[in-house]
This record gives sequence, C-alpha cells and structure tokens, in this order.
Amino acid sequence: MHTLTDDGTRLFLSRVGDRGCPPLILAHGTFTNQRSCAPLASHLAARGWQCWLFDWRGHGHSDKPARPYDFETLATQDVAAMLRVVEENCGPLRPFWLGHSAGAIIAALWLARQAPACTRLAGLLMLAAQAGSQQRHWQLQWKIRLISWLLPLRQQIDSRWMPLATEPESSRLLRQWCQWNLHDHMQTKDGFDYLSALGRQQLPVLALAGGGDDFISPPDGCRRLLESFGSASKRYVLCSQAQGFLEDYSHERLLLSKNAKNEIWPLLENWLHQHIDQSSPDSPPAQTNLLLSQPSRISVRAGSGDSTLQH
Repeated sequence: MHTLTDDGTRLFLSRVGDRGCPPLILAHGTFTNQRSCAPLASHLAARGWQCWLFDWRGHGHSDKPARPYDFETLATQDVAAMLRVVEENCGPLRPFWLGHSAGAIIAALWLARQAPACTRLAGLLMLAAQAGSQQRHWQLQWKIRLISWLLPLRQQIDSRWMPLATEPESSRLLRQWCQWNLHDHMQTKDGFDYLSALGRQQLPVLALAGGGDDFISPPDGCRRLLESFGSASKRYVLCSQAQGFLEDYSHERLLLSKNAKNEIWPLLENWLHQHIDQSSPDSPPAQTNLLLSQPSRISVRAGSGDSTLQH
C-alpha cells in the first residue's frame, strides 16, 4: 500500500493484524526501514493488535525525495500522512504510536505542534529516544562535534558507515540531531522549543532506555524526553542488568534481539493492554504518574501463559 504526504511524497506502508483490532503504528529509526519493526509487529498482531508499518521518505520502498529533509519534515509530513491513513481505515479507534529512536522522536515533534487538547494518538511508546544527554563522556561529545562538521560535505550518508545499517540517511537530519545534542536543546531556528511545548500534551507515554546505550540514546536523555511530557500517565524503564533485565541493552538490541523478544516485547504488550481503553474515542484521560528508577515487579503475558519479570 502507499499513501501521499501533503508535499506529494509517496510513502510505502504495510498492515499486519485483523481489522477491528486496536491500531498501532510502528516507526523505524535512522539508517533502516520498516523491516526492523516487522518481527515486533507480527508478535503484537498475533496478540490482538492491528499494526501499521511505514517507510520514511528516502527509506525502503518510499519515494526518494529530491530535496534534503530533517526531523521537521518527517514530523509535519510523514507522521501526519500516516495518522491520516490509519484514521481513514480504523474509524473512531485512536492509534497508539510505537517508535524506535528517531521513529519516536518524530511523533514527539508532531505532538509538540498540536493543540493541548489533541487526542488523535491514544498513547506513545518510545524505545531509545532521547532529548540530549548530560552524561556522555567528553570523547563522545567530541565525536558528535566532528560528525557535525563533516556532515555538510554530503547530502546523504551511506549505510556502510554505520553498524547494522541497511539504508542511507539524510545528512541534514543527522546534523540536526548533532546540533540538538551539542547545544543541549531541541529548538527550531525560529526558537520553537519542542520540550517546553510537549508539556501541554497529556497522552500516556512509556519510555524504554538501554543500559548499554551510551552514545546514540543515553538513559538520562531518554528520561529527559519523557519528563518533558505533561502526561499524568508516564513511565520510564531502564533496561539494564542492574534493573533485573538479561543484559544492558544496546541501541539496536532493545528492539531486535532474542532477549528483547523474551522480555522487552512482552513488556510493551503489557503496557499496551493496560492502556487499551485509550483507543476508544470516549475514554477518559489516564490518571497515574509512574517514573521508575528502581526495580518493580510487573506481570506480563508472554505467548499463551502469564509470567512475571523482574524490572
């Protein structure tokens, strides 16, 4: 299937799961495409979710844009187009958005531009998505600075420069990420402050950070992005051995790994089912606020039976 953005870019999208089930949009991160989210989508579709996946512009089977694009382009064009097509196909049911890394950031940027009473999304799940870190080693900060200097030399960065990458990425988008991290804010050139604007949004939010993700999305940056939301229902989970997980998850393994399938995917599924009523257009706003830094026990449904994981 394809859909058109307002600027005429054709996006390739897929649907997995039964019509009539609550809708869930899954968004990939940089240097990849929707195939990175396909295993998780199949897992959730088998458990009662209607999963929608898409390729950003310039990725997978979507159009290769003639002009450079950045996070704002994706938020205002691609996110808006995906929401529109899901709403057209799912009627009154509101979709959840699950994004890995930049796939969550573009949804957050879209939300920041919406009115405070926006209810088009039922909830947001953010995997390894950050808003700037104060805890990166100075050598990593200098690495970001060097990358930022070199990026203008090319319009696209080839996938061979990134481990596990399958797609080239927009140099303009990557430089914007570098500048946000170097200057410790998420603002546009005209001064619009995304983190401040997110304080107006009240939808339920779950943020997962990898304990071994010290460069792309450090845990303190993931927590900072979550805390910017004004939501009464928001939860932070640090996926590390110290918190009872099987490993200190890296940026990629938080989404795709055998351990992620065994303990991260059930955690996501459990949170979705806890908030499934939010998909109904008549659901009241959630009332709990849960920012976790200490382990807690939560029951999750994995496969056909119940199990308990230490988190």
